[in-house]
Amino acid sequence: MTVYDDTEENGMNERNALLDFPGADQLASAGLVEPLSEQALARVLTEVEAAVATAGATAPTGGTGRVGPAAGGGTVTSIRGPSRRRRVLIGMLATAAVAAGVVTYTHPGTTPSNAGTHSGARADTAAVFLDDISTVAATQSAATGKYWKSHTTIADRYISQSMREYIVTNGKAATKGKRPDWQFGPKDLDWKGLEQLTTDPAQLLALLQTPPRPKSISPFDQAATLLCDSPAGPKLRAGLFKAMAGLKAVKLVGQVKDSTGRGGTAVEYAEAKSVGRVIVDPKTSAILEYTFTWTAGPSKGKVTRYTVLSSGFTDKIG
Repeated sequence: MTVYDDTEENGMNERNALLDFPGADQLASAGLVEPLSEQALARVLTEVEAAVATAGATAPTGGTGRVGPAAGGGTVTSIRGPSRRRRVLIGMLATAAVAAGVVTYTHPGTTPSNAGTHSGARADTAAVFLDDISTVAATQSAATGKYWKSHTTIADRYISQSMREYIVTNGKAATKGKRPDWQFGPKDLDWKGLEQLTTDPAQLLALLQTPPRPKSISPFDQAATLLCDSPAGPKLRAGLFKAMAGLKAVKLVGQVKDSTGRGGTAVEYAEAKSVGRVIVDPKTSAILEYTFTWTAGPSKGKVTRYTVLSSGFTDKIG
């Protein structure tokens, strides 16, 4: 019997050897990185292609190795030479990956990699991620009720079909009066208007991209508000995620944790003076947390955070 031994002279096995290059740790934890210009990235890729061609031209046909006895009477073949070259190439490819702004996320329905199975993590864009989440949202069960309840880290909020808002803190209910309508493009939507809103992604995107009104919030924030703070049904939520995917400034951040420690996938939208971010549960499409951060002006550094522990329909308050 012949046993393949992927252990090198320094004691590393094949997997560890392949990961033994400068920058491996940084690549693993890079998350989102700003992409290089097209010209700079082209130079990186050209260098990688040249290195691959050089390695292919100089690699020995039979490899470099040795044969010796193995436990149980077999033989052990140790392959050493090519793996060193591969580590160099992988290091260069890793540099190109970071330069390209690659991020990963765990696809809906997959198991985290630390559970011992393939996680389904891959490099993607915000558009691909939001398109995947749209599919998850569309499969959720539809429901109805007299109130829409949001259980947050601060209080429980209820919105009635007549748009009256109630806050329950420490078991005590208080009426806040009529809640402002949801802003969406040129429209101001109450509960009934929300039910009549189109679910077509292209039409939703067109509404989001209409010229902004005075004091209007960003298109990203408009969509995020409906997703985390309204009784939007599965079809509308699916359409909203797809519409968000059409916003050119949306970026995929990757796997993060919210303020309570729950894991999710974040996307964000940067404007001139602020950044909006939502953390999405990829298994359910629920918005775990929304944050709005001022990046310039007198409020620079100020963060508004809205963390939703659970939400859904109910027929009573409390």
